[in-house]
Amino acid sequence: MTEQDAPLWTHTVRFDEAFRGLNLTLTADEARLKTLTESFGMIELHALEAKVKTTGLPSPGGDRVRIDVALTGEVTQECGVTLEPFRHAIHADIDVINVLKNKTAKAGDPDNELTLDDLDVPDVAENGVIDIGLYVIEALGEAYDPFARKPGAVFEEPDLPKEPSPFAALAKLKRDE
Repeated sequence: MTEQDAPLWTHTVRFDEAFRGLNLTLTADEARLKTLTESFGMIELHALEAKVKTTGLPSPGGDRVRIDVALTGEVTQECGVTLEPFRHAIHADIDVINVLKNKTAKAGDPDNELTLDDLDVPDVAENGVIDIGLYVIEALGEAYDPFARKPGAVFEEPDLPKEPSPFAALAKLKRDE
């Protein structure tokens, strides 16, 4: 794996630990803030914290783990309207379901009754490990709007000279006759 392919944040937990339930607080250090700033094209990411809660969901077709991520942070970025830098808070809440490899529910399997929750295919925990860091990055992607507007910024249409309508030119020719 090259440095370019390396995950932006890695924090692994074992599936069985996550199933029993975890409450984690992950805070980005200065080096990670700098890496994320560059990767997302921000002016500066000042702070980033993720509160992560895992919950085990027993199922006859294979246990599942629900992961809830509540992300907060503070960023300086360019206003999408004025192009001036401004600092503001970001936040996002995401939840995902994880299953062990080879334990995904299959339609038609009598041991697995599918519900509305099954419409979203669960992520697969490879080798019994879940990388919580990937979900923190996913939440950051949800929270960060690259075209955010500075409070009070309003886009105003520029005054462009109006071109005469082709029909106006025809009407003028008719009047001249």
